[in-house]
Amino acid sequence: ASLLYPYGPDQRDQKNPKLDDGTSKQLSLAVPFTFYGKEYRTLYVNNNGVISFDTRVSQYTPDPFPLADGRPFVAPYWADVDNVLGGDVFYRETTDPTLLARITEDINQYFPKIPFTATWAFVATWDHVAYYGSTTNKGNTFQAVLTTDTETSFIILNYWDIQWTTGAASDGDAETGLGGTPAHVGGAEGE
Repeated sequence: ASLLYPYGPDQRDQKNPKLDDGTSKQLSLAVPFTFYGKEYRTLYVNNNGVISFDTRVSQYTPDPFPLADGRPFVAPYWADVDNVLGGDVFYRETTDPTLLARITEDINQYFPKIPFTATWAFVATWDHVAYYGSTTNKGNTFQAVLTTDTETSFIILNYWDIQWTTGAASDGDAETGLGGTPAHVGGAEGE
């Protein structure tokens, strides 16, 4: 079984446009998601490996955390993704009982002292995405899951296949996808 939760067209996922440094439209959430103590009702899925609240993130070279400008976001793999060269960015909001049961089981396994039953999730998956300036068919596949029971929120980051760290505009090597300013992973709290 895949480490990743199911994704793609057969899960009725939406797909981001093929656009370097692109993003989804602003997505309204059916359930508010609490992140660093603040409730958010909208988010963006950004091609460059970031889920952001309040504002789009087209920036392709990552800044160190914490961010100086206070943009709140989750970065499963913030780097210069170019889905025009390859790969897709999928996302969906879900209350599917089978998926929520699997998410609940995973959270309960790793956080046994926190009572939690997922009632909602947002799943974003970057599927075999290429890097800017790539001269190869290397691709990264990773996923971010936001989930809540309306009281407690969790973020799950899953990594399936990571073949590159850096796009050419971030001083990465066009053939290897390595070097320069590599991808950053983590979360940034808003002001």
